[in-house]
Parts: sequence; C-alpha cells; structure tokens
Amino acid sequence: MFRQLFQNLSLRFSLLRSVKIKFFAAIAAVALVFIVIISCLNLFFYDSYYMAQRQNSLTKIYEEVRTSYSAGDSAALEEALFRIENSDSVRLTILNASGSVVYDSDMSRQNGMQFGVDFFANWKMAQLVRSALAAADPQKLSAGGVDFVAVQMNDLHENFLCLVGMLGDDYLVARIPFAYMEQNSMFNSTFLLLTGLITFLVCLILSAILASHFTKPLIEMGEVAKAMTRLDFSKKYEGRRVDEIGQLGDSLNLLSDHLEEAIRELRTSNEQLEQEIHEKERIDEMRREFIINVSHELKTPIALIQGYAEGLTAGVAESPEDRDFYCNTIAEEADRMNTMVTQLLSLSRLELGRETVRRDTVDLGACLRRAVEKTAVLRAGRDLDVTCTGGGTVESDENLIDQVIMNYMTNAIRYTPDGGRIALSAEQTADGGARLAVFNEGEGVAEDELPKLWEKFYRTDKARSRASGGTGVGLSIVRASAVLLGGACDARNVPGGIEFSLTLPRLLPVSSAADR
Repeated sequence: MFRQLFQNLSLRFSLLRSVKIKFFAAIAAVALVFIVIISCLNLFFYDSYYMAQRQNSLTKIYEEVRTSYSAGDSAALEEALFRIENSDSVRLTILNASGSVVYDSDMSRQNGMQFGVDFFANWKMAQLVRSALAAADPQKLSAGGVDFVAVQMNDLHENFLCLVGMLGDDYLVARIPFAYMEQNSMFNSTFLLLTGLITFLVCLILSAILASHFTKPLIEMGEVAKAMTRLDFSKKYEGRRVDEIGQLGDSLNLLSDHLEEAIRELRTSNEQLEQEIHEKERIDEMRREFIINVSHELKTPIALIQGYAEGLTAGVAESPEDRDFYCNTIAEEADRMNTMVTQLLSLSRLELGRETVRRDTVDLGACLRRAVEKTAVLRAGRDLDVTCTGGGTVESDENLIDQVIMNYMTNAIRYTPDGGRIALSAEQTADGGARLAVFNEGEGVAEDELPKLWEKFYRTDKARSRASGGTGVGLSIVRASAVLLGGACDARNVPGGIEFSLTLPRLLPVSSAADR
C-alpha cells in the first residue's frame, strides 16, 4: 500500500518537470501576442493616428500664427514663423485677400524674411498654395475654422497635407509633405520591429529565469518523492519559500517524517512478530522434544516395574532372595522416576520464573564445603581426591547456588574414574561478582557438543549414558538457575578433564528478588 502511494506521488511530481517548459512557453506566448498586437495596431491604425496628430499640430501652429498676426507686430510674427519652420518642419504661406502671396517659407530662405513680396516667380509653390486654397471649404474658413486638404503635385512628384485658415482678411496655408510623414512612419515601424524583437528576446530570457525560479522547488519535491518511493526518507525539501510552494514543501517533509515513523514502527512490529513466531516455534519444538524425551526416559523404568511386578504376581520369584531382588528393583526404578519428575518440575518452575528467589549474603566457600560434605556418601569406596579452595561473598540466593554446586558435584562424581581428582574453587571477579568452578578428571567432551550439554535429556555416548545413573536434566536446571540469578554457566575442556563454572553478579537482579 505504501509503495503504491509513493509511486503515485512520484508520478505526479515527475509531471511537474514539464511545468518549467509550460511556464516558459506561456510567458513567451504572452510576450509574442503582446508584440503582435502592438504591431497590428501600428500597421492598421498608426497612419490615422499620426495624421490626426499632425492635423492637431498644424491647428496649433495656425492658432499661434493667427495670434501673432492679429497683434500686428511684424517682429513677433517673424520670430514665430522662423521658430515654427525650424522646429516643426512645416512650410507656411500667407496670401492676401486678392490671392497674392505675401509670405512663403521656401522663398524666404532664398531672399530673407520678407513680407509683401510677390513670390509668383516660384510658380510651382504658387500652384500648390492656390490649389490648397481652392480646395478648402469656404464655409469653414468664413466661420473662423480651418480646413485640411491633400494636394497632389505631379510636377514635384510629391503630395502634401495642407491646412488652410483665415488670418483676418488674409489666408494662411501650412503644408507638410506626405513623404516626410511616410518617412517618419517607416522609421517608426522599423524601430518598433527592432524594439519588438529585443523585447521578445528579453521576455524569453526572463521567462526562462522565472520558469526555473518557480519550478526548481517543484522539481526538488519530485526528487524527494522519488526517494520516498525507495523508502529513503533522508532526503528533504530544503527550500525557504513562504508562499504556497513552500507550504507544499513543508507538507511533503512532514509526510516524509510521518511515513518514516510509520514504516519504522511497522518494521519494528514485524520484527517483534517474527521473533514471537520464531519463539513460539522454538517453544513448540521444545515441547514436542520434551514430551518425546520424557516418554523415552520413563519408558524403561515403567517397563522394568511392570515386568518385575508381573513376575511377582506370577510367582516367578519363589525364594525370598529373588522376591527381595524384584522388590528392590521396583523401588529403585520408582525412585528414579520420582527423581526425574521432581527435577522436571523444578526445571519448569525455574524456566517459568515461579521459583521463590531470596537475596542473601552468600558465603561461597561455605557453599563449596557443604557440597563436599553432602556428597561424601556418593564417593564412598571410590578413593576420589576432592579439594576445595577460594571463597568470597555475593548478594544472591543461597539455595539456588547450593543446588547448582550439588548438580556440578554429583555430575563430577558420576563421570570421574576411581582414584581421580575433583577440584572445587571460588573467586571474586573484577566487577565484585564471583566465579564458581568444579573440575573433574576424565575424558572430555567434543567441542561441538559442549553447548548441547545444557539441553534437556541430551546424552553423549561417553559421558551421558543411562548406565551412569543421570536423568539428563541436571545441567538444564543449572542453566535455568544461572539465568534466574542473573549470571551465566559454562563448560570447557581443560588439560586432564573438564570444568563446569557459574559466574554470578555482585548483586542479585531486582527483577529476580523474592519481593517481585
């Protein structure tokens, strides 16, 4: 389920890589549309706009000239005409009521500023001015207005835009060549084209920068999502944006943390469940093995008891000696069964933690000496050399320690040859604890079998045969007791024999104390 979620999230974020291209294309398209619209407006409406602006400009010139003309100040009029001609590239002609040219800009440049001179010598200009005056609307002029007319001069190969207006009883004709206006329009169009291209290139560069700026965090989030699909939650979004993109990155980091925690808990739960399953399987296997071993161990004494009891019932043992032998054998096998059952019950209590544990100040040397004294009857007639050395004290359960030493001691007596040596020792360890050891001469145990000695009913051909009288449970009891005391047990081959040991802590663990 998590993997599918990660894959969907990664797919969505991988699609964001195209956002950069889309963002770039959108800005470029907007810039292109903007430039195209400007170009179209310039192409279809610039001439009309420019013509209207020129007409407005000519109207203002007319108003200025009329004002100066009406004042009757020839010097002021001359100055105004000179300034207008040089600043606005407009040519002016003044005609009197009879149609004679009083002033013309072109002739004034050749002959100086003069008024009242007949300039008909330039008959082409005169023709242009009279054509404009003839084409003007008399009603507009008489009403004090102006009229705009276009005059085509074939001789001059030029067309002119002319303004015709009244200066009192005289007439003013202001003209501008269409070629001049067309040239301005061409320059404007060329400049507009160049500036449009430059603007478009700048927009492309800016769009690339902006696209990278806005999509970079999204691409980083996509990488984080991809890492999450690989269950790698170490990669985080590290942006510092405070807008919606930053909030999305923070949410993605939060999702990564939550998923990491959830998966960690899931893994821990799975591991615990796996351990519990393995432990259950191990316990079931131990239970099956235990039942098999107990059945095997009890089968022989039960068969002996049943056989001898049937013999007594059938009167096979006729003499008192035979009957005593049969009865003693039955009693011995019953005692063996009782010992085995008692040890198994004790082992079960130890393994289940139901054994009563006390905390005493234990004198280890005294424990060793008691074990030697209690096993004296088992050594009778075998000429065994038993030594006891060392000592020390620990805070532990004295009864369990005595039981461990007795198991070690009886095991040593059982497998030590007649005349052999048994050595018991105790010593304090560096951490304040203690180590007890029981050595016995004899044949050792194969190294690969040493760990198996602590298993219930485990036997080796050399050391753990039924003929030795052991139940196969003693060392299992030792191991369970060592765990309960917070220590450890060990068996190792040493020169001349084998040594069993018990290591104890300085203090009995609190969880094992009697007051738990």
